[in-house]
Amino acid sequence: MAGLYSLLWKAARPLLRRHKRLKDDFAERLVPPAWPFTAALQATGAINPARPGAPCRLWLQAASGGEAYLAWELLKELAALSPGLQALCTTCTRQGLEVLHRAQSDPACAALRLAVNYLPLDEKAVASRAVQQAFGQGSGRPAGGGSLLVLLETEIWPGLLSACARAGVAGAIVNARMTEGSCKAYRWLRPWLRRLAPAAILATAAGDLQRFCQIFDPKVADGENSALNRPVRALMPNMKFDRLLPAETPPVEAPEEALPAAGSLPPGGLLLLASTREEEESVLLEAIPQLLARAPSSALALAPRHLHRIQAWRGALDRLGITYSLRSGYGSLSEVAPAPGRVLLWDVFGELGSLYRLASAVFVGGSLAPLGGQNFLEALATGLIPCIGPHWSNFYWAGEELFSRGLARRLESGAELAPTLLELLRQARPKGEVKREFAEYLAPRRGGTRQAAGLILRLLEKNPPEAAHGR
Repeated sequence: MAGLYSLLWKAARPLLRRHKRLKDDFAERLVPPAWPFTAALQATGAINPARPGAPCRLWLQAASGGEAYLAWELLKELAALSPGLQALCTTCTRQGLEVLHRAQSDPACAALRLAVNYLPLDEKAVASRAVQQAFGQGSGRPAGGGSLLVLLETEIWPGLLSACARAGVAGAIVNARMTEGSCKAYRWLRPWLRRLAPAAILATAAGDLQRFCQIFDPKVADGENSALNRPVRALMPNMKFDRLLPAETPPVEAPEEALPAAGSLPPGGLLLLASTREEEESVLLEAIPQLLARAPSSALALAPRHLHRIQAWRGALDRLGITYSLRSGYGSLSEVAPAPGRVLLWDVFGELGSLYRLASAVFVGGSLAPLGGQNFLEALATGLIPCIGPHWSNFYWAGEELFSRGLARRLESGAELAPTLLELLRQARPKGEVKREFAEYLAPRRGGTRQAAGLILRLLEKNPPEAAHGR
């Protein structure tokens, strides 16, 4: 099974080279000799790229931008608890890499020796080479204790887990989530994955923990075991709650003084369609003319989740005869001046938190089609009451109470988008009041990042023998 899996990856190489999310720096994904300390991908130089054999102790994998922000929070916690820790962070996307570069430059992470790079392809030879070069040749126990691979959220990379097991490197999955569909998809790999069971799995909900156990170790009946000489299977608060700080924008991309002055905003406020996805664009294109017609003194900002959709949006707006401008046409964020009755197409990555601070009402996408929804809690943390579509399975962990308390609005269909967003615009609650109520909601739900960091450091103290050898 392992051989077939690796063969499929190798056969897919020609397609992966052209994939829109993987083609960036594809050579790095094949693990060249200097990987992971490639000079061009190290922002701070904290790890000398001339020492390709310099061993890391921790490898943290974050799939894309959202997971990379969680990795950033975890790195800050680890820097405070274990200064000098030598770590590698990898990601699959250009957006994720940009976030990790910002983490490298964060003073709160300065105590770490941190390298960043792309995740290698998950085929046997490539993954084995990556593990050897990241952790040091042939040993999962560098001086000072064990070494550890940590996967965030929904990721399972069998090739990488197998390479780590052969090298004596322990594994863990934190902030773990798994849908029923993913669980079914992994079943064909289950006999192999049971031999690669991580030393620890910290899941955000009981159902997720149960699904991970079905894949890795179905004999584990509950999440109470915390002895490190046996696999840890436990629950944790979702780390996303730790990033939501109602007193400020999460993440803070720009200080208040960098935002446009109040006089630069349209008198009717700024409507925002945030983190929109391709699968729901047809519904949004029906709502946009309604919003512009019924709120003529307002402007509308449109921020697609993936920037490669900007060109498609430009064509669609041209066909509708809707006037628009590009965010990139302005200089700094403070110079942005949305015009009433027009669309401002946000073609710059990394400014969504600041855009939430500008907006008067917001729809958060990925939720009008069965995609699970994008993170609407970040909008709520700025004092906006977000509206979302009916598909929000990625955020069931946040709780139905958000809707019953009036802290979020859920649409039954796309037809409700324009009227609901206009209602939120005209009946907007003070942002400070919303943030205070959200802070009360968050208080008992925080602490996941510290729990995950504590577990990581305990696992690094020694290699759990059952988890790190003999597979």
